[in-house]
Amino acid sequence: MPVDRPLELESFLGTVPGMIYRSRLEPPPYEIEFVTDEMTSIAGYPASDFTGREPKRSWTELVHPDDRERMRSTVRDAPVDGAIHEVEYRVQRANGSHAWVLSRFRKIVADDGSLWVHGAALDVTERHDAEDLRVRLGVERARADAVAESRARIVEAGDEARRRLERDLHDGAQQSLLVSLLTLRRAAKEADGTAAAPLLAQAVAHLEQGLAELRELARGIHPSQLSEQGLADAVGRLAERAPLPVEVDVPDERLAQSVETAFYFTVAEALTNVAKYANATRACVTVVVDDRLATAEISDDGCGGASTATGSGLRGLADRLDAIGGSLEVVSPPGGGTVVRACVPLP
Repeated sequence: MPVDRPLELESFLGTVPGMIYRSRLEPPPYEIEFVTDEMTSIAGYPASDFTGREPKRSWTELVHPDDRERMRSTVRDAPVDGAIHEVEYRVQRANGSHAWVLSRFRKIVADDGSLWVHGAALDVTERHDAEDLRVRLGVERARADAVAESRARIVEAGDEARRRLERDLHDGAQQSLLVSLLTLRRAAKEADGTAAAPLLAQAVAHLEQGLAELRELARGIHPSQLSEQGLADAVGRLAERAPLPVEVDVPDERLAQSVETAFYFTVAEALTNVAKYANATRACVTVVVDDRLATAEISDDGCGGASTATGSGLRGLADRLDAIGGSLEVVSPPGGGTVVRACVPLP
């Protein structure tokens, strides 16, 4: 059975995942002599609409106005040297959307001197959509990073303000009150046995109580031993002041100031909650540091039922940890004790 070569070639070309075309450039008019049916999947119009000397549609008119001159000039200026050239542009589909097309072509001169273009066009819309998505994700990631860095700076600025206020209280008001207390104690000693003695004793007691409250306030703002001695010492002192036995296992290794501060206030808030609400008989504070993660865990044997949703203290700690890239987890089944776990990734 004889083979019809043109039909055979058209059959082969129909299997190519792209639009194959042959167009005459010169002499005018511009004419698409042949194009495969893949044009329909790209543009949504029948391929036959674009062929012949008087086509129903013009491919050039489908090209996006912003890309039209670039496409034309690329084809027009390409040398007739047998080399393959390419250009990307957008075309408007039949449904009104736009498709990105990568056209690869070669200009040739026919035996009669006419100028032709042989080429293939691929629909690369998905690649452009993926690139647009990558760019948008990059922008969003950069914005998220900027927000995270801004939050970390805000937390650090707040911590620095706390440290400065604690130093001011210690070196200013606390020292002045301490001198006043010493003076009152001397006066009370000299006034012993006089009518002024009871009043002076009462003033000494009030001033001692005020100093104690001021020291407690200063520790709550920012404990000086945290900056000077580190997390292990500061947590040890928290455990000493707790109204129940607290086992402490904290390494002496110094961490970043933001991490130590976040862990300190996490431990302080957790132990305060244990003392107030847990009805516990003991608690345990453990800090573990490895190459990638620092973890502070506070556990107790109390009644459980704690949640970050029920109090502002734990919510505030979660926000603080989140600002430096960390997280807070609270596991507290009713009757099963509570575990508060703070984790911060290390650089």
